Amino acid sequence: MDICSFKCCGVDNYHGSCCSVENRDWIIGPIGDSNEFLERVRQRFGIHIQYDDIFMDYHEGKKLFPERSNYQRLASYPALRVNMDSPMKPCIFYNSTIRKCMVYDIRPNTCRVYKCDFLKKNDTTS
Repeated sequence: MDICSFKCCGVDNYHGSCCSVENRDWIIGPIGDSNEFLERVRQRFGIHIQYDDIFMDYHEGKKLFPERSNYQRLASYPALRVNMDSPMKPCIFYNSTIRKCMVYDIRPNTCRVYKCDFLKKNDTTS
């Protein structure tokens, strides 16, 4: 979607805000269909991927981001694991270089139904 890849949240050349933690109190969770999503990922890549490779639980998340309230709530989990080596701290499936989700067509329901305020106002495809 061009809006999300090049005008995310209405900001020119910004991308992946809903897929990234950045410096905000934002968590990519809860993922209610985590087991189903894990199976879809396993099928996509043809390898046995562990649950913990994709998701973080409450105990890990609250330690990882102790200053962020969303990570301190049990109801926010399981959450998608983020790439801590990137300044954006994107979901491990978000490719910041090409500005796309690598599992977009099989993404979890939390991601599938999410729309930011800007997209709600400007997306004519829904």
